[in-house]
Amino acid sequence: MEYIQELNHFAQNYWILTMIIGLLASFIESFLPILPLMAIVGANALLLGLFGGLVLSWIGSGLGTALLFLIISRFNDNKLFNKFRNKKVDKAIKWMDKKGFKLLFFAYSCPFVPSFLVTIASAFCKVDPKCFIPAMLSGKFIMFLFISYPMSDIKGFINSPVKILVFCLLVFLSWTIGNKVKRSLENHEKDNETENI
Repeated sequence: MEYIQELNHFAQNYWILTMIIGLLASFIESFLPILPLMAIVGANALLLGLFGGLVLSWIGSGLGTALLFLIISRFNDNKLFNKFRNKKVDKAIKWMDKKGFKLLFFAYSCPFVPSFLVTIASAFCKVDPKCFIPAMLSGKFIMFLFISYPMSDIKGFINSPVKILVFCLLVFLSWTIGNKVKRSLENHEKDNETENI
């Protein structure tokens, strides 16, 4: 807990720097999925509070994801961007074409679904930005709220069995929805393989 208090003290003394780093980290993660988004969002909530951390992470990640989507949509016929196309992306594209985009919101609201893959597949499918951006922003808001809530008050959260129970139920629900989305993608892949035989 001493480490957390030191971080909070640093954030209070250098809050503008903390905000810039938090915003840039969530923005850059959209382009580099190897960065841990959940850790970035959690750290922002821990250092800037529930509202500040949530909004900062949401703005940074939303801007980054929207920019990635628009860049790939604009240049998706370019040889450079065709390197993004692999078996996983092609499967996601076919699945999205078949299913439509009713699950786009759920894909972004579940931390267990790779959002980078969803963004690239959406761009290659040439989804209308007017459809993509609101679904992505609303989905990310739900996911970030889900992550920021326990991190904004760790002491209070640890001491409250009800909060822990609610959080565990939310994790289970999110995992179940994410699993259904992945299973639907896998079933679509099997259907395609059967049709090709």
